[in-house]
Amino acid sequence: MGFAFCRFREKTNCSEIGSQEYHANLLDLNVIINIPSMWKHYMTEHLVQPTEREREIVMSAELDQATCQLINTRSLQRPEEIKIMYVEKTDTGYTHQIGKQPDTEFINKLETILDKS
Repeated sequence: MGFAFCRFREKTNCSEIGSQEYHANLLDLNVIINIPSMWKHYMTEHLVQPTEREREIVMSAELDQATCQLINTRSLQRPEEIKIMYVEKTDTGYTHQIGKQPDTEFINKLETILDKS
């Protein structure tokens, strides 16, 4: 199927690529979130911050009610999902804000969810 270059490649010459994604079913919220394998790279290396909605969903998830699956190839047909930390370049910058430091609370919570894979 496909792979994705880091969205900051053009600006920073970043060479990261990814072709995997996580699908986490947050049963208590009745949603599935879809997270690219490069999510932590974006947050720690490029200081990308989650959107308000992404942060709200991840931080309110009950960990004991979350299941996760690592998908080896992106772009498989799946049910409707909420995409988390998919950074896209726009005409005016990026779809996510750039911060001064990583959002470690969000990173730790999302890592805990993804550890269930």
